[in-house]
Amino acid sequence: MVQSRAAPPVATLSLIAVNIACFVVELSLGDNLDPFIRRWGLVPADAGEPAALITLLTSTFLHGGWLHLLSNMIYLGVFGPPVEDRLGGSRFVGLYLLSALLGSLIYLLAQRGSQTPAIGASGAIAGVIGAHLLLYPGATLGSVSPVLSLRLVEGTPTLVLLVIWLATQLLSGVASLTTTTGIAWWAHLGGFASGIVLAPILRPRTVRRS
Repeated sequence: MVQSRAAPPVATLSLIAVNIACFVVELSLGDNLDPFIRRWGLVPADAGEPAALITLLTSTFLHGGWLHLLSNMIYLGVFGPPVEDRLGGSRFVGLYLLSALLGSLIYLLAQRGSQTPAIGASGAIAGVIGAHLLLYPGATLGSVSPVLSLRLVEGTPTLVLLVIWLATQLLSGVASLTTTTGIAWWAHLGGFASGIVLAPILRPRTVRRS
């Protein structure tokens, strides 16, 4: 069961704000958007250049369109607070960034030589979802968020939301603002696996009193 938080999810809200701010910058670029994505997105073919290393992270704060952004931020807003509550704010941010980086690395290794930039927080979000599934096994939609507490769906396993999220990722590729990007499925898988592995490592150890 996912319990309600005693404090606001500052880390989750901050990450959402940063992602939105980056998207606003994208919207302001107009015809310069594609070159911007090419520079700050993750291009496997450019991996040998030292200046490209930063794109392992910068690419995860860029999005290809409104649907891409909204689907990721909604899922971060749903799954982030319970995970942040269990790990603590700083450890949660660490989980988010490490999942993003490891997802990017997996994509880089799987798509070596590709000229197509990969962007999006999907690896990080997949990591948060993976961590949630491990930290809250058996959780249902109703226990994750009050918005999902309708009797029709409240008993549905949260794994269903993962399937829906993957579907929105596919649709967001069709509705992208730019034609230079693709769907980084390897980043999804890498991020998801990272979240499952990192969650028990980052989870604070409870002190038993005798």
